[in-house]
Amino acid sequence: MSQTSRDLADGGDRVQDYNTDNDTRHAPIKFLDAKKSDLMTIMPRALAEQADSGGKHRVDLLYELALLWRKYKDDGEFSISQKLLDELYTSTYRRKLRDILKAVATPIRTHSNYAGSVRCKGYRFNISRPKKAPTYNGIPEDEPDDHNKSDGSEVPAKLIRVVIPAAWLWDRYERWTGICDRNDWTSRLDLDGRTEWGRPLFAALDEIRIPATVETARLTERGVVKMARRKRGRCYDPITNLRKDLRRDSLIDGEPIAEVDIHACYTAVLISKLPAGKAKDKANAAMQTGWYAQFDESYDEWFDAKVASGRGYINEAGERMLRLDDDPTHDKPASIKVEYQRQCLFWRDPRDESNPLRVTLRRLHPEFCHLIETLRQRMTPSELSDVLTRAEGSLVVDSAMAELERAGITAKPNHDGVLVPKSRVNEAREILLQVCEWHLGFRPKVTDKASDRITATA
Repeated sequence: MSQTSRDLADGGDRVQDYNTDNDTRHAPIKFLDAKKSDLMTIMPRALAEQADSGGKHRVDLLYELALLWRKYKDDGEFSISQKLLDELYTSTYRRKLRDILKAVATPIRTHSNYAGSVRCKGYRFNISRPKKAPTYNGIPEDEPDDHNKSDGSEVPAKLIRVVIPAAWLWDRYERWTGICDRNDWTSRLDLDGRTEWGRPLFAALDEIRIPATVETARLTERGVVKMARRKRGRCYDPITNLRKDLRRDSLIDGEPIAEVDIHACYTAVLISKLPAGKAKDKANAAMQTGWYAQFDESYDEWFDAKVASGRGYINEAGERMLRLDDDPTHDKPASIKVEYQRQCLFWRDPRDESNPLRVTLRRLHPEFCHLIETLRQRMTPSELSDVLTRAEGSLVVDSAMAELERAGITAKPNHDGVLVPKSRVNEAREILLQVCEWHLGFRPKVTDKASDRITATA
């Protein structure tokens, strides 16, 4: 398990040389013991009441349904591993759970989408989930069901709080990881650094110091459970969603953090699927000089159209902004990277007039565009996103992190890249390039956001 939480002043002398510009105080993350930390969650009262039919299995059913609801609330669906049920519960429990799911959920798939992964059944609950604030991440989501969301202080009448005991959660974790070990599966949850992918991440979390501000008080003062989970290949931990400026102002091993990223990673993965020849060479050459630059003109025209329609504007800071709805707090900066992904990879509206960047892609790289359109003929946007994200996770989380650990470099995965101490950035970049070459067959462009240096290797 994680080490005892350190004093917030620990490390102050070590990092003070880096704090002279803005006198920012850095603090370690305060980690709570997973064996002693209950989980408080909310779930629909109607769903919780279904567990009452479970007899002596009522409590286990309640907790499992609460965890399934959390997945559904976040992802719009949830899956159940038959092997997990077989190993953890009796036939009577499994029958009762199946009966409940027949009453409150709809199956959406009955197979595994990925070679080598565990066969799971996918479901959606027939109960509306909380409505999230709109996002603009380049991958259009299905519209969530309409439901009033809690403001954090009051729970809507139809929802109830459920506290899942730490002992129950830990027992479930121990048994599930045992199942994974026996079957040579990759566990998607790590609470103590026992997995190959979690061990280097946990070591990095112990060495990270984040700015001690009001925004980070939950991490540095109240505390969080040290945990990591894999979701569609990517790795998530307590600071994955730390605001970008706070992340870049953090320290690792007492040094400023450097972000080493694979430029246009999804596109690099797709380029690797092209056959050797002129089309692949041309796409790779465009990658080396900056993939998104070739879409500047069509992107400008697209944004001008947004402005003309009242859905876009330029703010006082000169930033291009998008209006997502009638609430100004939901406005988001426009991004050519996001727009490229939305129009060229994950479009929902197939018309050319809705996707001017894809028209440009088809003109500049017809074979590559044809490859993507062929994939989309048999994959939904979410399915293609899953495939690409899993490929990214295999490259970064499984391969690059292992090589960085062998090199003695403290590193934390960050989706399409890694966070490392600034003094090790050149070594980390070369390792990432080597791993990319092994996975993709070529060296893509890799950027270093700490120094703004760029490496482009032919």
